[in-house]
Amino acid sequence: MAKRARRRRKLMHMTEGLGPYEAWNFGPGNDYAPYSIQNSSRYLTALAELEPAKIQSKLPRNVTRSETKIWLPTLWKEESESGKKKGQKKTKTFRQKFVPFVIGKSAKLAKVVDYPTKLRSRLLAGLGQNRIRRYLQSVDIKKSRFRVGLPVAQDAMKPEVVLEPTGPNWQPDTELRSRIGEEKRITIFAIIDDGLPFAHRNFRDASGRRTRVEFCWLQSAKAYDRQRSVLFGREYTRGDIESCIARHGDDEDVLYREAGATADTEGLASMLGRHTTHGAHVMDLATGYVRERGEEPAEEIRIIAVQLPNVVTMDTSGVGKDMYLLSAFHYIFHRADLIAAKYKIDRARLVINFSYGYFGGPHDGQFDVEAAIGHLVKRRREIAGPTALVLPAGNSFLDRMHASIPDAKFVKREASIRWRLQPTDRTPNFLELWFPHRFNPVGYTIEVSDPSGVKQGALQIGLARGNPDRIEQLANEAGKPIGQISVDRHRGDRWRVLIVTAPSEPEHPHCPRVEAGAWTIKIKRERTAPTLGRESIRCWIQRDTDPASLRSGARQSYFDDPNDVRYSIYGSLLEVDSYGALVRRFGSVNGLATSRPAMAVAGFRLGAGLGSSLKDARAAPYSCAGTQNAGWPETRIMCSSMSDRSKALPGTVAAGVRTGSRSVLQGTSMAAPFVARQLVTTFVSASDQDVAQAEGENYRALLLGDELGPRRSLRKDRLGEVIVAPHWQPGVELLTR
Repeated sequence: MAKRARRRRKLMHMTEGLGPYEAWNFGPGNDYAPYSIQNSSRYLTALAELEPAKIQSKLPRNVTRSETKIWLPTLWKEESESGKKKGQKKTKTFRQKFVPFVIGKSAKLAKVVDYPTKLRSRLLAGLGQNRIRRYLQSVDIKKSRFRVGLPVAQDAMKPEVVLEPTGPNWQPDTELRSRIGEEKRITIFAIIDDGLPFAHRNFRDASGRRTRVEFCWLQSAKAYDRQRSVLFGREYTRGDIESCIARHGDDEDVLYREAGATADTEGLASMLGRHTTHGAHVMDLATGYVRERGEEPAEEIRIIAVQLPNVVTMDTSGVGKDMYLLSAFHYIFHRADLIAAKYKIDRARLVINFSYGYFGGPHDGQFDVEAAIGHLVKRRREIAGPTALVLPAGNSFLDRMHASIPDAKFVKREASIRWRLQPTDRTPNFLELWFPHRFNPVGYTIEVSDPSGVKQGALQIGLARGNPDRIEQLANEAGKPIGQISVDRHRGDRWRVLIVTAPSEPEHPHCPRVEAGAWTIKIKRERTAPTLGRESIRCWIQRDTDPASLRSGARQSYFDDPNDVRYSIYGSLLEVDSYGALVRRFGSVNGLATSRPAMAVAGFRLGAGLGSSLKDARAAPYSCAGTQNAGWPETRIMCSSMSDRSKALPGTVAAGVRTGSRSVLQGTSMAAPFVARQLVTTFVSASDQDVAQAEGENYRALLLGDELGPRRSLRKDRLGEVIVAPHWQPGVELLTR
């Protein structure tokens, strides 16, 4: 016990302004990370949230600049006049509050493990370099917040880039306008996903020689020595892809291999070597055209694709991916500006399909990367053109990963919930508890006990004085860390408690493990502590599954609530919340889809078989729901589309990785691209007035389908305002109004 206490005290205040996830991932949790992550510590991804100031602050005296270097990925910059004189050139200026970047240690320190104790000082050192000062004008660096995440594989990184990438070697298709005619508006579709088959026949024109993909960035591909247009990975322009098609024809195996698209830098093998990928399926549903479906390629729709690294796909918790996600949006906006300029499009319209989920976060639009993405989308709408962001609602409706603890659950000033950890789980587990806005939990304490009833740790949540961000380590009897409890004020706004546990069966036998079973999380409050009022403490468990058979060994933990009735008298899973239960199905919507510019799409199945009307649509059992609670107005579903063909035929049918192959996948990620497809198709012909009027509701008014009227308001939490028909499915009637 003495060893355990000493270990806890040692970690208190260790992060110095960094987040609790960093304390775990770069501390005890590093032993449980995949091998490729543990051995890629030289280049780390990071996200800075800059704090404005009248003048730029000076760095601390103990910061050594020579040990650290900073690189910026492609950043989208706003166009502004450089002066008042007539005819003076316009310049591009970076005006974002959030800055994604890569931090690298010098070769001398490449193998020195000094995280997280010196991580913040290295961030400050890098941002203090003279060459980056123009991005940090009037910024208080010392008060800025940082999030550090997954590394960049050394073979994918281009350290020779001076500060940021150069422009791409790309020219527009000079014959495009003559082929599509003058009346069609060139519109841009963008996708962020995994395993994107950029040379697939479904994304070419009718001849098969020309591709509609203008830009494709594979973030973890092996770096190409001669290319400086991206900081890490590899970029393929339309010219590159068409050259590959001309050389290799229909042999896509050779094409991707010779193009370097399948070179593995992460030790997880290439997704493009598979028969089926999430990205190929989504991309085909969103913008694939094939004659077997009676379709003619829409050449007026140009494509920008960003393929995320395998480690981003493998770690389903979503932790540490902020830089990769935000840099993908910057890249898309930057390349969309190039397309608009070269094709001479005024206020180019853009639709982004981002079929990605995050179960944690505050679910109020203010999660770090969510707020950054939302700000980017809002700014592009204002200065560059209409921009639609389509995301899935999530698939955890029945998974018991969301709970709500109201005042009524406090008995004798104590409330508790059971968190069941699975046996044979090889990945860590994360649980977040969020207090209401503007609520100061002074007098509240969090307490964690293992399945045997032994108290593993306790931590005060609110402090009247001193540092509010604190961490306590959970340790076994030998004093080895098996988890942590932390409390922090997320972005200075909302109090968050994070509980992390080690796996119950680690990959490496020398690593300590936790006991599987029902852990108990107790929240205690003193007599003088404030009550929650009409609000409640919201709890979310991070996703912990094994996607795409990457063999992570993950097993999902869940809330074990005896008051939650899971099955009906007929044996089917109930899709309603149980009275008096802490577990909540409603309000479980994707944590990245709660910002105002985001369109959250739920999934449905046809309730009366193939070919039935949309009026018979039923929400897919797994499709997450929003809520109409006045205190959580952003957590709502905007619309829905097909994710299952029927109860007996789960999933949708779309293309596999190779031309001519097929795949069947299910989930709200498969419903979102149907909506994205209809939006980008509508953007081609819709008037400026109609698009402008629809912007306030994220262009929902432009969608065709079955609108849910006032009498069907009870279904809106599951299906949204409108049910969108798929553009095609075998045996399914295309319904429009």
